[in-house]
Amino acid sequence: MNCKIQEKFKLKYALMVIVALLPNIMFSACKSSEEINEPDVLLSVPKVIDKQIWFVNDEYNTDYRSIPSEPDFIYCADIPAIPRVQTVPFPWEKENFYSGSGNYITGNVFVEPDKPWVLQLAISTPGKGDTSTGSPQYKTWYRISKDGGNTFSELKLVVVKGYDTMHPIEGVELGRNGYNVDFTRPIVKASNGEIMVPLGLHPWDDEKQKIYLPVENAYLFGDAGVLVGKWLPDGSDIVWDFGGWLRIDYNKSTRGLSEPTIVETQEPGKFAMVTRCSNLGRPELPGYARVSFSNDYCRTWSEPKPLTYTNGENFFVPTAHSTLFKSRKSGRVYWVGNMTKTNPNASHPRYPLVIAEIDVENFGLIKESVVMIDTRHEHEDIKVQLSNFSIMESVEKDEVIIVCKRLEGRNSASHSSWYRIKL
Repeated sequence: MNCKIQEKFKLKYALMVIVALLPNIMFSACKSSEEINEPDVLLSVPKVIDKQIWFVNDEYNTDYRSIPSEPDFIYCADIPAIPRVQTVPFPWEKENFYSGSGNYITGNVFVEPDKPWVLQLAISTPGKGDTSTGSPQYKTWYRISKDGGNTFSELKLVVVKGYDTMHPIEGVELGRNGYNVDFTRPIVKASNGEIMVPLGLHPWDDEKQKIYLPVENAYLFGDAGVLVGKWLPDGSDIVWDFGGWLRIDYNKSTRGLSEPTIVETQEPGKFAMVTRCSNLGRPELPGYARVSFSNDYCRTWSEPKPLTYTNGENFFVPTAHSTLFKSRKSGRVYWVGNMTKTNPNASHPRYPLVIAEIDVENFGLIKESVVMIDTRHEHEDIKVQLSNFSIMESVEKDEVIIVCKRLEGRNSASHSSWYRIKL
């Protein structure tokens, strides 16, 4: 091999080595000394790649673009609607029913992987939902599809094994208090094959013989837990189990724990549950979301503690739901919710709306990954709400679409705002 050929070969080889090493060199160079000491858990930051904001005041709106409807974002298409008013086997005879759709991973629909079995849950009350009189009477119902959601069985009341219709689960007696799912969080398939459904309770006060409310004028108090389901071998029904309810001291959260959201960590059987809390009636209390842990597949739970960043630093969350979800593409875990700079006054402010990655080993938000999805605009009411969102997730791309209808007092936007986010 002559000298010129040797030189060309050496140059080509050197260039190949530099190209191979370049990504690692650039990644290391971009990290600060503090970041280098942290575990290498943050590889990317969520990014809003498209959005449609629609305000309550139509004066600030122009042309509306509908929520993207690519089939890969639809969790379970064309689910037959559940009638809003139905007959129930109780003395009061009829109740109002509320259910989600199969468009959202947060719509109380669960699709069994690799099978045509679908579970859908709904709630009912003889009163009006989301009120101080209607909500404590919530009941949880379910129905089953064996053909991918085309047809469903009749609705059945969720009754835990060992209980009966009028006492369907621990702590509930129908006619005095109730239990309910929410439409803001995914149902989770556990590593042991069980179906985990976050659940709320309006507990009964035996001493006062009324719904438990330890802080006057704090609206409603809640306990949190997780319903556990197991399919029958032929997929024709589900057997329900339950561990127990988790309660927090009302001196830490005046409205207890509500709207729980869960995720299984990297350790099989270990779950984290994040719950909504409140300082309503006690504004001096810090407004935090709280996290508890279970090591026995959601049967028992640790004492709730503030959800923090991975370094232990606190952040404030108003009395509004938040959602944990695990990406079906990457397996990484994310938290979506409202985060405030100062201590909230109960439910306000409900902005900005953010998304952040969770470090599931040292359970907390990775601070560098926090991304603001949207916040209050200058012309909006100071109590505008960017909450009660739903989530669509693509099965082909590592993307989600977050849908949120803006509220200002009793007024709501005529269309939903939506945000397409690359994870």
